[in-house]
Amino acid sequence: MLSPKILKPEHFEQVNKALVEFYSSRPPQYGILERPQEVYENYARFIAKIIKNKNAKILDLGSGSWRIPVEIAKFGFDQVIGLDFFSEEEFEEFQKQINVKNAKLVRYEESNTIPFPSNSFDAVSSLCVLEHIVYVENFLEDIDRVVKPGGYVIILCPNWSGINHFITAIFHILFKKDRFWQLNNLLDCIAGIFRSIFWYFKNLFSRKPKFIRIFPRMKEGNVDFERSDDDAVHLCQPLSIKKFFKQKGYKVVVYNRGHGTTKYTYVFNWIFPSLASTNVLVFQKKRS
Repeated sequence: MLSPKILKPEHFEQVNKALVEFYSSRPPQYGILERPQEVYENYARFIAKIIKNKNAKILDLGSGSWRIPVEIAKFGFDQVIGLDFFSEEEFEEFQKQINVKNAKLVRYEESNTIPFPSNSFDAVSSLCVLEHIVYVENFLEDIDRVVKPGGYVIILCPNWSGINHFITAIFHILFKKDRFWQLNNLLDCIAGIFRSIFWYFKNLFSRKPKFIRIFPRMKEGNVDFERSDDDAVHLCQPLSIKKFFKQKGYKVVVYNRGHGTTKYTYVFNWIFPSLASTNVLVFQKKRS
């Protein structure tokens, strides 16, 4: 069986339950992968370039800790709320770390639904969250619900359907003698190159967005986490995300072009934005 293994609807609830349990009691090794502070600062700076209104109320989904809302709040927005599946212990500890008045944390309640009324926020942002969502349509619909007319949706996440990941994995396996993400051998990598192209055309010629889900790395029904994105479940093909918001009437503000961590990825993303390895996406909701 090729990796990653495609997740079918009959297994959605099983995997979603495993992910919620995993995020509600994150293992110690999960914290080891905490990103450098510079990543949060750059993310907040990017949001501040998009959102010019300092009276804005911003919701950051899957904020992970206090760091993201605090960094965004430093740009002087009226209020920044970080929402995640915090355990009670995490929630209490993280609240103590907040040192600005315009930032706060909120826990998800019993369901995965965003616990705020419709049209509550001038912007909803997320950093490396969408790849962990099983019920993608519900998640995006909920974002659309809470964003005010004229507001923004800002999504940064890996495109695990991107062809560059599978090419990188070939070199990783050959020279580092280790798996790359869920790619365990050269067959997975070579097949992945063709699958990447297939996933692209599948979305290109589809009238509706085609969200591609995979099984996260699992063992005995639980998430078997060792390293970054072993818990990924959604491939985040950017065409699928763009189609969703365009069909809702949103304007595409940023779609991967002009972004990249190296000269190669910058040029590649400019020419092939729908195959970019990392998604940088901004959409603006139509005004009523």
